[in-house]
Amino acid sequence: MKTTLPWVTLFSALVLVSCASKNDANEKNFTQALNAYLAQKGNLCLGIPSAWPVDLNEAERRSGIGRAAEMAALEKAGLVRSREMETEYTPPLSGHPIKVKVLRYELTEDGKKFYRTKETIPLVSTNGTHGDLCYGQQTVAKIIKWDGPTAVGESKDATVFYTYKIEGLATWAQNPEIQNVFPGVLTTINGAGKTQMNQAVTLTDTGWQAKGLNTP
Repeated sequence: MKTTLPWVTLFSALVLVSCASKNDANEKNFTQALNAYLAQKGNLCLGIPSAWPVDLNEAERRSGIGRAAEMAALEKAGLVRSREMETEYTPPLSGHPIKVKVLRYELTEDGKKFYRTKETIPLVSTNGTHGDLCYGQQTVAKIIKWDGPTAVGESKDATVFYTYKIEGLATWAQNPEIQNVFPGVLTTINGAGKTQMNQAVTLTDTGWQAKGLNTP
């Protein structure tokens, strides 16, 4: 018995491994599905709505708030640089462009290292892409629980609850001045390992997949 027991134990372990399936509702499979989703959707960015370069008119510059404060903080952090210039602008309800003076902010070489583009829903005057300055990448820290799976028509769905961690956190994102004008940065950093997130997943022919994976 002493000589055969290890082989019996090993055989039992191999049976359990071979029975494991990518279709199973378990922590490993859900972690893989969520990390695949976050690899595409988990870029942590500032959410600057403007296309680059960013031009500030006289009124925006004088206000010292909003985009003016954001650009000033980014310039101090070495991510952008500014220069005075003249550009053409067509006022609303007018077909005649006029020349206006602006303060133009452009990305520095350091800033370009953190610039990312992603697909968006194409709108008027856009080509379906958007660029932003990003400061880290979300990945799964821990699977807390899941609801389901439940049958929905011909599909099987579940909702997975998890916490996240941040990989490659940029040093400049920890700058108090950046966090002051982009408060979402501080909230996101402080929420790592604490904030509970949830994501719907569905069972496909290749295993579990997060919903919305292949949409902008």
